[in-house]
Amino acid sequence: MNFEKWMFGVPLSYKEKALKFLSEEGFTHISLPTNEEVIKLAKDYGFKVYIHYASFGIKDKSKVDYLAVDIFNRRQIWFNSGCPNNPNLRKEKLIWLENVLTKLDIDGVLMDGIRFASPGSGINAFFTCFCEHCVNKAKELGYDLEIVRKKLIELYKNMQNPRFIKYLKTITKSLALSLDLLIDYKEILDWLDFRAKCICEYVTEVRNLVKSLGNLELGAYVFAPSLSELVGQDYKLLSRYFDIFQPMIYRIGKGVACLNYEMAILARDIAQLSGIKPENALKIVYRILGMNLPNLPRNITDLMNKGLPMKVVYLEALRATRLTSRRVVPIIMLKDEKVVELVKDVIRANCHGINFFAYREGMDNKIRKIVKVLSFMS
Repeated sequence: MNFEKWMFGVPLSYKEKALKFLSEEGFTHISLPTNEEVIKLAKDYGFKVYIHYASFGIKDKSKVDYLAVDIFNRRQIWFNSGCPNNPNLRKEKLIWLENVLTKLDIDGVLMDGIRFASPGSGINAFFTCFCEHCVNKAKELGYDLEIVRKKLIELYKNMQNPRFIKYLKTITKSLALSLDLLIDYKEILDWLDFRAKCICEYVTEVRNLVKSLGNLELGAYVFAPSLSELVGQDYKLLSRYFDIFQPMIYRIGKGVACLNYEMAILARDIAQLSGIKPENALKIVYRILGMNLPNLPRNITDLMNKGLPMKVVYLEALRATRLTSRRVVPIIMLKDEKVVELVKDVIRANCHGINFFAYREGMDNKIRKIVKVLSFMS
């Protein structure tokens, strides 16, 4: 198996020099925006080129009806995206993609934001979507979103109940929570299952389009396994449609999809709603997500600034390879000070390659060090 060496983007200020450098250092794949000039240059240097596709991205902010609806019937935006079940948004995005694919010489498409809102967008955005399109889609699939909405409101309000918080602290180490909590809030599991089926439906549409236009691959930047099911990304279901999985295993960062950020925002919201100490809320989040690693940050500030222990990258990468038989190419933070060591962990997890987010000026020496490790281990 040839280990794939990917890079996310290049500095546009010296794009040709950067592409030449990456090619000489043995990089084989590159993910780029839909910039024809850069794509042509990358192809000239022998790269396999994949474009980013913002699955539910909204460019026209005036289209409020595209936005997701929360449990209190308020519109919410997440990751500059709208409701995954909005038919007009989906049609608009597919038309855009078809137009792009007929013009560009590329090797594949990587879907970004192919999900529902995550905890990192705040609990109000996370508790979506309950618009008319989602309600209708739920009925079609055999779910009752009104029951789910009421259960989520109950959970939201219970966060302010000391007895419930004490109950919540009994959670051990599974996303399935404790047996009692699972029974009391089984409708929420239906909600997560519904989200996963909706995402699969849209991915099917995208795959059919992509495959009809040539010998192109379809992949996605997906959440790390510990978080993926919260946003509607079921690796096993999606394996029917994706050729490549690129789990975003960011142990440190200050944005959605970064493991430390997602956990920190969720803990912050639980603490604010319940009035419990933030460090206790963080313990609850660790329990919910099965984070049993040693040396976990004990407070939200440290989690935000220092990130998670390095071992999380290996464990999440290994879990991803076990959840799908498709190619797994984790994407990790190039700016992470431990990135060279993390490369070793990705290789140890038997992944098919590695991607780096993102190439910026001044990173060439770090990239050379990474290449030495890749050459030695792969």
